[in-house]
Amino acid sequence: MTVAVVLYAVVDDFLLDNLLYTGTMVAAGIAAWVGAARAPDGLKLVGRLIAAGISLTALGDTIWVVLDAAGMSTDVSVADLPWFASYVLLCAALVIVLRRSGPGLHDVDFTVDAVTIVVVSVLVLWGRAIETIVTDDSLPVLVRTIWAAYPVADAVLLALVVRVLVNKTARRCLEPGFAVGGVLWMAADMAYLQPVAGADGILMDAAWMIAPVLMARSVWRLRAPVPAPAGRRRPAFQLAIAIVPLLVPPTLELVSDLRGGPDRPLQLMLGAVALTLLAFVRMARLMRSEERALSELETARDDALAASRAKSMFLATMSHEIRTPLTMVLGAGEILADTPLDELQQEMVTRMRRSGQSLRSLVDDVLDFSRIEAGQLEVARVPFDLDAVVEEVAERCRPRAAAVGVAFEAVLADEVPRRVVGDPDRLVQVLGNLLDNAVKFTHDGGVRLDVRRARKDCVLTEDGIELTVTDTGIGIAEEDLETVFESFTQVDGSTTRRYGGAGLGLAISRQLAALMGGTLEVTSAVGTGSAFVVRLPLPVAPDDVPPGSPVHGRLARREESRHTATTSG
Repeated sequence: MTVAVVLYAVVDDFLLDNLLYTGTMVAAGIAAWVGAARAPDGLKLVGRLIAAGISLTALGDTIWVVLDAAGMSTDVSVADLPWFASYVLLCAALVIVLRRSGPGLHDVDFTVDAVTIVVVSVLVLWGRAIETIVTDDSLPVLVRTIWAAYPVADAVLLALVVRVLVNKTARRCLEPGFAVGGVLWMAADMAYLQPVAGADGILMDAAWMIAPVLMARSVWRLRAPVPAPAGRRRPAFQLAIAIVPLLVPPTLELVSDLRGGPDRPLQLMLGAVALTLLAFVRMARLMRSEERALSELETARDDALAASRAKSMFLATMSHEIRTPLTMVLGAGEILADTPLDELQQEMVTRMRRSGQSLRSLVDDVLDFSRIEAGQLEVARVPFDLDAVVEEVAERCRPRAAAVGVAFEAVLADEVPRRVVGDPDRLVQVLGNLLDNAVKFTHDGGVRLDVRRARKDCVLTEDGIELTVTDTGIGIAEEDLETVFESFTQVDGSTTRRYGGAGLGLAISRQLAALMGGTLEVTSAVGTGSAFVVRLPLPVAPDDVPPGSPVHGRLARREESRHTATTSG
């Protein structure tokens, strides 16, 4: 192609120029047919349509050259028939590519985009070529009609080319070389309608020669469409492409005035009306799209809420149905434990009671989790004895720690008020979960519960109380510090199998802390242990002792490993 174009531009020989020109066109058509035969099965029709369009263009050029050489009129001739037919075939190929790439011929957005581009192109080309042709009374009506139709056909082809370029899937299917060829073709057509000579005429013919070659090259590179990730256009983008075309008519009129051109009120009015109608259609579809998306979101929300309510009801029902016979089993186990039993029977009863208690704990966790998710769990705000609560959880934890040989200590700082306002039951549940985990994951060392005033830089008020559970257990990796608070999750699967549990304790504890107006955080390192810090707003109860008065009954209890003695103070 390069050699042919260079020779055409350099050699000034009528016969050779015509041979080079028509030969390039025919060669491009043949190459396109070969490429169409090699195209993927789903795109063979596209390749054949492009090849047929290029071939018809070559046929029209050949007819025109023959007529011109014979001295016959070429203003309007038989050559125009294959030329216009080539537009139809090329546009059909682009439409098929778009239809197989997502939005197609029946998509309103596609149609609006294409028509908008056509209208804008015609408006831009009107002052450059179409108006000159239409108003030239020296030309016959048929000639003016045919010549004016070429820019319109170019505008339609350009609209489809632009639509392909902005569609990711279509762009992957048909390489941009086709678009470049289409633009060159359109530029050459526009130049033909202007008085050109010399170098400009050579450039025009060179563009006509290069365009079909690029189109034929694109046929060789047809690729099966790969669906692009689904996504919606951004509203700002849709708003822009609806408004920007409206600026074209006044901009063209302004440019014409600055250049001293004639006023075109009819062109301005028709263009503005057409683009306004298209913008109205686009905005109406945008609004309907947003309404549809909102409706879908509302439906999805309602479905999710209904599913959540059904799940909560199911869990509550199942928990109740499980807890009732489970309570009977545990009660029977307690009664059986008070009867004379031999050693084996006593061990079996102990295992039965331990397993039943574990099962009841799991059922309670699942029930609480479902209530929290459904927003049905409420926390109380009542005065209670903080000392008694800490003593209660300490008494529960102490035997378990002693059983596994782990030291345990619970300490209340002197500045902590005795009677506070909050939810004692939920506080016991949170501390119990944290202490159970600490004992479960600690093999050596100890577990400690510290209760003190919250730090001054804490987000809570001056009534904040900080409860810290520290252990010397296996620890948690830094990347898993937030994972442990997820529902039904522990550090890893092996942990779940080795240590048991449903992975709900920490998730419920954090949610309960949030419901009580506080926070639950953790700091940890693998192999050195963990520290879970609960910060809660627990204001002093109205009937508490005056500030500064001595507070009695403070805990400083330690249950050490089997190798140390038990102390209390």
